[in-house]
Amino acid sequence: MDMYEERPPEIFTGGYFDQANIVNQTEGLQDFRRRQEGHLIIADDRPLLVMSFGLKYQGPNPSKYKIEGKYDIPVGFKVIIKWEEDEIVFMTRQGTFGPEFQIVYLPQSPTPEDFTVFEWNANIAEIWDQFLTVIEGKEDRDMRLFNQGPWRTFGVTRDEVQMALKQGTDQKTIVDGILYCADGIEPDLQEHMRYLGVDPATDENILWIFTAFKEEPLPSYSAQYVKDGMVYWVDERTSEATWKHPHYDKFRKMLQVARNQKPVPHWKSIMEFRIEFLLSNIFTWEAEASGEYPLVETVDNVIEMARIFGVDIKNEPYLVHVLKRALRHYGNCVKEKRKVKDVEDFRNLMHRYRDLVSQYEQAMSIEEKRVAKMKICVQCDERDAVLFCDQCKDFFCQGCFDRLHSRGRRQNHRRTWVEMGMCAECVESIALFHCVQCADLYCRDCFQEWHVRGGRRNHIPIILRSFNSQTHQLPEATPAMGTGAAQILAKARSPWVEFIDENNVKLYYNILTAESRRDKPLAVINEPIEDNKGGGMSAGWSGTWGANMFPDPLSRTQPSAPQMETAF
Repeated sequence: MDMYEERPPEIFTGGYFDQANIVNQTEGLQDFRRRQEGHLIIADDRPLLVMSFGLKYQGPNPSKYKIEGKYDIPVGFKVIIKWEEDEIVFMTRQGTFGPEFQIVYLPQSPTPEDFTVFEWNANIAEIWDQFLTVIEGKEDRDMRLFNQGPWRTFGVTRDEVQMALKQGTDQKTIVDGILYCADGIEPDLQEHMRYLGVDPATDENILWIFTAFKEEPLPSYSAQYVKDGMVYWVDERTSEATWKHPHYDKFRKMLQVARNQKPVPHWKSIMEFRIEFLLSNIFTWEAEASGEYPLVETVDNVIEMARIFGVDIKNEPYLVHVLKRALRHYGNCVKEKRKVKDVEDFRNLMHRYRDLVSQYEQAMSIEEKRVAKMKICVQCDERDAVLFCDQCKDFFCQGCFDRLHSRGRRQNHRRTWVEMGMCAECVESIALFHCVQCADLYCRDCFQEWHVRGGRRNHIPIILRSFNSQTHQLPEATPAMGTGAAQILAKARSPWVEFIDENNVKLYYNILTAESRRDKPLAVINEPIEDNKGGGMSAGWSGTWGANMFPDPLSRTQPSAPQMETAF
């Protein structure tokens, strides 16, 4: 006889079941004790606490997902059952291609390792077998409860549950435009998909949009909160609360455009689609009609391009210049109604830029090692060197030089007094100058950088008695005199980047702190590596399809800084 042909369920008392035992089991349910809510069902002399009936599965092929061909499978269903002193939680949710299931086993044990969470799985038989494998080790327990299979064990096929699904008991709690959060901490991908309006029948190839929607960071002024399983956001600038996600409009529009254009689910096509979507919202038909186009190289656009290319500009701030160039190039493409493509060229340019920075890091490492080697006496490796032997081509302290050159042919070796002080600014290179007014030691690069503007231009430097690399007596010591690698790296690593606002006024933005200011900060400004330094950016851009086919009208060559001549 079918379940629907049986008599309606009744609540029996007296000899039909141990009422006290059932009451104790029911009150022992953690969720019931904590929240005092849910629907209590007495089934087969045991309690089931249904926290949520959920809704009927409405995805593709609904007839495929039927229990025994007639019972509906709920999504959003949550029930807690008792197994002697232990609790078992069963949950369902709407998956990408069908319903998914999860089981949580909560034994009455103070040991956290005894708790078992079975991950979401679209195969009920598989997750049920995993669950049985875990509990079969408890030989002293009554296993007959689980002989009826998962659907009846968790009450899914019971009349109360099936009638609730048909009547849409939980439908009243589903509100359009609300992002739900089942765990009360952070909404998962499935909840983001439902909030944004996923259509499993058509959105199979654009699921990356929902992932990007979930992973995109909130604006710095927006804070996220969860209350009663629903997410809301507060604008900390105005203290206004809203149920609308700060990025909802952006990704909802992106979803609609993607459904029309149907980009291929390949990383290159996805990047091209996202770049064109970004710039199409900048170069609108209103801007085309008026001939007044907004700025492309803005802070927000650079940050968005960093997300598209998957780079972390906080750790690699020098890539901002590549992203700016990409915005200029693709901005011209969209403005001139040309197709956005060749994103791989800019990825290669980023690799080229990383290689350049890596080369300067290696050069600076070699420079630091040679500075350390030159500064210490080659004989005792303890005291600072003050003498250089022109014949031995080594640096010595006074004591070691006198001891080694006190007899034999070495008595005639020519010596040169040297001052091996360190630069007060970079603390990496050997100082070549002493500034009388600043009363500090400087290497060649730092003296040039700090004395090119203002009153410091008139400061008088004194050339120190340091090793003269231009005599070519010890050519390998040249890097110790300062190669400029530290200065170039300081600019490449600086978080301060220069932008131009809509009024053509310079704006300085800090990548790490998001601080912006009009006046130039005292810190080093991040500048692109010049073309005469290891090839600069032009070496990576030259020879690419984009560079040869279309000129970059905003490209400009930055003049190199004048070099200071230091001869002794």
